[in-house]
Amino acid sequence: MNLFFFLRAFLRGKLMSTKKFQELIDSIPDKVSQYRQTEQSDELKEYEQLKMSVTSDFFKSNKEKILKQKNGKALWAQSPEAKQEARFKELDANVNIQSFLKTNAKDIERAESLEPFFVDNMTWTDFAASEWKAGVKYPTEDFKNQHSYVDELQANNGGKNVTIENGIMHINTRKETVTAPAWDSKKGMVMHPFAYTSDIIYYDRPMSRDNGLVMIKAQCRGYVNHGAYLRSDKHIPMLHVFDYTGFRLYTGLTTRNGQKMHRLQGLQPVTYIVYSVAWNKTEIMWFVNNMLVHKEPNTLPAGEKLYLHLYSNLFPGQRHVTEGSLDVAWVRCFTTKQ
Repeated sequence: MNLFFFLRAFLRGKLMSTKKFQELIDSIPDKVSQYRQTEQSDELKEYEQLKMSVTSDFFKSNKEKILKQKNGKALWAQSPEAKQEARFKELDANVNIQSFLKTNAKDIERAESLEPFFVDNMTWTDFAASEWKAGVKYPTEDFKNQHSYVDELQANNGGKNVTIENGIMHINTRKETVTAPAWDSKKGMVMHPFAYTSDIIYYDRPMSRDNGLVMIKAQCRGYVNHGAYLRSDKHIPMLHVFDYTGFRLYTGLTTRNGQKMHRLQGLQPVTYIVYSVAWNKTEIMWFVNNMLVHKEPNTLPAGEKLYLHLYSNLFPGQRHVTEGSLDVAWVRCFTTKQ
């Protein structure tokens, strides 16, 4: 599987702070570039040749013989072999060479196998200028995709509740009275009164169920439900990147066979966390910052297309309600090169 360049660090290490984790992932392109430059460098070739020489039994034996002679240290210092040894030590202390030697080539190959699919660093200033669309992805344009449900407490507001400030996207849940489209299971689409407004948005290019990596840096505010999921345009299946409900965090899958959710404990989603999910044809893995927190077999139907959605809403029957927002610093989606 191992889509992450730093996967082994995930499995071995303790939970990193979000700041340190972002520093790690932001450093990866430079590390890959430096690794490849060092790999092709004359210094590395010289280092490898000198290493073969100075670590050989012949070299060690010859050095020992010279040092045993009268004024051996002085003789050794003037010898060609001593100059070779000094140059080897110089190269052995080279930061780039040491980094190259400590890096697993497989990690570099994994990093290079990631193909950017959708990256949003929130550099836009107006929702209409972004690559997001308001509403829910449906298979045809005929169905009204910007709607809520009559038993929900909020009206999805067609992108009006999505704002950006200082490079952070906010999906805001606000207390305001509106009448908006809502789906009624008996009457179909109707106009319905709501006491709150919010939004759900999606990216209108699908990812394959066979491979992918989605990373989202976000924080959750207010007694509001927030989250991100990858969903078929037919509503089910859903791959939940994270769900924040009643001050509890979950990850999981929803398929036609039911819902399997895994609770994440001991986290503070009111601060920024990087939520990630990586998958291939057989397995799905969820991460919080640098830690693997859950994995499941990939039971999504073959050939399924998955659309990324972000939301902030109020569930039917929710008793405690406040205003709040899902704050998103960035979104990074990747596929693997075939």
